[in-house]
Amino acid sequence: MSLSPGREYRLEKQGRSWFARSLSGLSSEKGAVIALVALFLPVAVLSLGIVADLGVIFAARRLAQAACDLGALAGCQELDWDLLAQGIVFIDEERGRAKAIEYTRDNLWGMENLFRDVKVTATVDNSARDAPAVIVEAYVVVDTYFLRWIPGLESGVTLIVIAESSVVERTKW
Repeated sequence: MSLSPGREYRLEKQGRSWFARSLSGLSSEKGAVIALVALFLPVAVLSLGIVADLGVIFAARRLAQAACDLGALAGCQELDWDLLAQGIVFIDEERGRAKAIEYTRDNLWGMENLFRDVKVTATVDNSARDAPAVIVEAYVVVDTYFLRWIPGLESGVTLIVIAESSVVERTKW
C-alpha cells in the first residue's frame, strides 16, 4: 500500500496487524467494564422500577376518576319525581347518595390488588335551585414496590379523587 509516491508503508510488523497492536494496550482495562456495569445496573433497575410505579399510580388515578364520575352521574339520576312534576328539579338526597356510593364501589370492585383502603363518600347539594349536584370523593391507597423506599411513601401513595355532576333544568323544549 502506498500513501505517497515512492514510499511504501507496511501495516504488519512482527506478525501482528496494526489493529491487534492497538488493542494490546487495553488489556489492563478489562475489569473497568465489569465495574461500571456492576455500579450502574442497580441504578438502571431502580430507575425503571420507579417509572413503572409512577405508571401504576397514574393508571390507578384514571380508574378511580372514572369510577367516581360514573357514581356521580348515577346519583344525579335519583330525582324526586313528585317535585319534578311540579317543575322543581331536586335530587332525592338519601337515594342519590346511596346510588352514587354503590356505583362508585361497584366500579372499583375487583381492583383489590391495585387499591387498598378504599373510602367513598357522596354528598347531594340541592342548595342551587337551578342545578342540584352530586359530589363523590374517593380516597384510595395505591401500593408501590420501588417508591416505598422513599421516606413518607412506605405505606403507599394516597390518591384523592373528586367528581361532580349536576342536573341542569331544561329551559327550552
